[in-house]
Amino acid sequence: MVYVPDSQRGWMGQSDSFPEVQVPDSFESFYRSEYGAVVALAYGLSGTRWTAEDLAQEAFLRVHRDWERVSEMESPAGWVRRIVINLSNSRFRRLRSETTARLRLASQSSTASAPPQESSEFWREARRLPKQQAAVVALRYIDDLSIAQIADVLGIAEGTVKALLHTARSRLGQILLAKGLIDEV
Repeated sequence: MVYVPDSQRGWMGQSDSFPEVQVPDSFESFYRSEYGAVVALAYGLSGTRWTAEDLAQEAFLRVHRDWERVSEMESPAGWVRRIVINLSNSRFRRLRSETTARLRLASQSSTASAPPQESSEFWREARRLPKQQAAVVALRYIDDLSIAQIADVLGIAEGTVKALLHTARSRLGQILLAKGLIDEV
């Protein structure tokens, strides 16, 4: 590796770029020389050894993939550190989102109750409908979504939602009437 001469170093003898400007001979030598420091950085950001090693490995995988370009950079070591920081930040955001979603689901599931016995036959028949009709019925009557919201969730037009819901209601009404579970459609 080539280091910046002492005459180009800043305060306290350190280079102005982080770390010292280095031109690695090969990816393997770069990996061997930087791996420990990168894992240490990742550990400082993540707090666990296995996560730190995962972050470092992912960062070095990206460096290896783009080695031709990275080896020409002024500071490949700085670039791999930036990748570790970005990966750590992404991991933190993902974990925070997952935790929030789990807490939200846990609070909903604790308040949810089993459907009344008389509605179990309704839902059994609803599950037998074609997939889109069953989805529309479930979103409307379980999640209490509007037509517009159902259309957004399923990625279909509002008119299609209305048609599917109408067909599903009619079909369910006929089935439940035939089974004697309702008096009229």
